[in-house]
Amino acid sequence: MSLKERENAILEYLREKREATVGELCAILFVSEPTMRRDLYTLSRAGKLLRTHGGAAYKGARGENLPQAFREREQTSAKAIIGKRALSLVKDGDTVMVDASSTAAELLKLIGARRDIVVVTNNAHAPALLSETAVKIFVSGGELAHGTYAFVGGYAEDFMRSFHADVCFFSVRRLTLDGDLTDNAIAENAVRRIMLAKAKKKVLLLDSKKLGEACMNTLCSLNEIDAVVSETDISSLFPTARDKFLPF
Repeated sequence: MSLKERENAILEYLREKREATVGELCAILFVSEPTMRRDLYTLSRAGKLLRTHGGAAYKGARGENLPQAFREREQTSAKAIIGKRALSLVKDGDTVMVDASSTAAELLKLIGARRDIVVVTNNAHAPALLSETAVKIFVSGGELAHGTYAFVGGYAEDFMRSFHADVCFFSVRRLTLDGDLTDNAIAENAVRRIMLAKAKKKVLLLDSKKLGEACMNTLCSLNEIDAVVSETDISSLFPTARDKFLPF
C-alpha cells in the first residue's frame, strides 16, 4: 500500500469510527507503530485529523464544530499553561465572564486562588469545576449545544446582557494570520459577542496550534480585543498587534 493509499485509508476509518488508537490503526493497515505515528503526524500537520492521547480523531469538514470530548483532549498541556498565565490577569474582587471553551475551563480550575471572585459563564460544567471553591458562580442556562458544555440561544444571550464584567476570557477555533478570530460554532459566537460587549477587558486564550485557515464564522478581529494569552510566544507573527500578547 502506497503512502497516499494509507493516508486515505486512515482518514476513511476515522470518518466512520470518529476516533482510533495507534494500535488499532496499525492492526487494520498492517504497519508498524513508528510508521503510523509518522503518518498521523503528517496528516495532523496538514490539518486533516486531530491528534489525541494515543491516537487520532476525525476532524470533520471545515464548517463542522467539534464535540467537547475531542476539544478537551486537544493540546492539554498547552491549555494548562494558558490557564496559569491567564490567572495573572485576574485580580481579587473581579467579576469575570468566561465562555464555554475547553481552554477557558483551564482558567476556571485555578480561579479559586483569587479572593471575592464572581464568575459569569455559559459553561454547564462550571459548577463542577468550582464547587469546592469560594467563587460565586452565575450560569446562564438555556439550550445546551449538541456535544458541548455550552449553553446557547436567546435565553443564554439575554442572561449575559444582564451582567457587567471586569474581564472576559474566551477562546475560538482559529486565529488567522490576518487577525480574524473565527469559529464553526455560530450559536456560541453569538453568546461570546455579548460577553465581549459587556466586559471592560477582553482576553483571548489561544494555543498556538489554532493559528491558520479561517473557520466559517468570524467573531471579531484582533484589534477589537485587549490581550492574547498563549502557551508560546507567537507575537512576532502579528507585528502590528505585538503589544496585545501577554509577554513571557
